[in-house]
Amino acid sequence: MSSVRLRRLQADFEKLSAYAQRHPRVRLVQVEGTPPEKYQVEFQLRSLRQDGEQFTFIDRHLVEIFLPRDYPRMAPQCRMLTPVFHPNIAPHAICIGDHWNAGEPLWSMVMRIGEMLAFQSYNTKSPLNGEAARWVDKNVDKLPLDRVPLYVDQPDQPSPAAPAGSQVPTARVVRPASRQASPAQRAAGAAPTARVVKKPTAPATPTGAVPTARVVKPAPKPAAPPKPPPASGGAAPPTVTCKCPGCGATYQVPASMGGKNARCKQCRTIITIPSR
Repeated sequence: MSSVRLRRLQADFEKLSAYAQRHPRVRLVQVEGTPPEKYQVEFQLRSLRQDGEQFTFIDRHLVEIFLPRDYPRMAPQCRMLTPVFHPNIAPHAICIGDHWNAGEPLWSMVMRIGEMLAFQSYNTKSPLNGEAARWVDKNVDKLPLDRVPLYVDQPDQPSPAAPAGSQVPTARVVRPASRQASPAQRAAGAAPTARVVKKPTAPATPTGAVPTARVVKPAPKPAAPPKPPPASGGAAPPTVTCKCPGCGATYQVPASMGGKNARCKQCRTIITIPSR
């Protein structure tokens, strides 16, 4: 496995773990690989299931995501492990978009699957389930079935993720090893006293009573000179053109947003703004 692929898989795992920790309705149930190439993700969102001619509401869904050998050039393979009634979801596949963007992070794709399950996102023009598409067209006024926002701000630096394994449990606390018990303690069956190892910290004010503190106030900063007014008739700020991979909508956005993500106003697909 190439080092580039390893770095991408590790970054996806760390950011997806951070997303699942920050969103109360999304949970990583199981991962496989080091770094992971296969995930099971649980969503607690209100959606539909079809039983014959009857429809029932369901609030728990399990999705399997597999990252193929050519990922991220090839799109992840996604399928439902629990049945659901949706225009763009079939028992064998989840339609995550006609044009896979290799720059989209894995957590963003998981967020989009959640929006589909909540009927916040759907496409009835090229469905995988024609009956579900017809149901949506007749019941648009009842949608979405769950209005919880699926997007959460990602931290600049994701917190260190737990080691990848077959299960993603609650964080395991590792305590420092205790000192060897003395012969008298071993004879009495007493447990040895734990030795607490503290990390070195920056000098801090000692605990307890503090003598009269001397408050040092920073010198006031000089006032910044007023900015000159913009010259009349100046050139407009440069812009770039970006196209939504989901619905094809075209937007003109400031060039300063190059490399950032934005959401399409029509189909809510995540768009990566191209750099100039």
